Amino acid sequence: MTDNANPVALTSEKLKAIHAVWRELAAGRLGPNREAITPARLRSKTASTFFIDVVDEGKDFRFRFAGDRVVQFMGQRLAGELLSAHRGTPFFDGMHGLYMRCVKQRAPATSGAVRASYPGKEFLDIEVLIMPLSDDGKTVTCLFGAFDSWPVGTHRS
Repeated sequence: MTDNANPVALTSEKLKAIHAVWRELAAGRLGPNREAITPARLRSKTASTFFIDVVDEGKDFRFRFAGDRVVQFMGQRLAGELLSAHRGTPFFDGMHGLYMRCVKQRAPATSGAVRASYPGKEFLDIEVLIMPLSDDGKTVTCLFGAFDSWPVGTHRS
């Protein structure tokens, strides 16, 4: 899996646009608070976004909200569940690593574009962007994520 902490290296135009919204709302701070990220700000990109609560400064993560494209990709809603309950597979372990990197570095983290490791979705390439949110301006309290996918071999930028 190729990971890159530099959102400028994103290949998805959708993810670049979502990162631009986050950057504008963060205004040079660690990250905006959760309430600042609204559907009106994201326009048609809400379906590809998700929110993850940071539990005990990154000891675990709780799924909070996932847009329709995320739910369709996963084949289920995970809202309210802890990431630790799903660990032990390449997909969820990779997710944990990406979330931890965002929390520890206190900066956006990216993964991809790579072939999906989620069971049944191996025919897709995915690119993921994770951005920190903060209620107090000091601690990463929530993660704002987005993903894009396309059939393997049909990369678009």
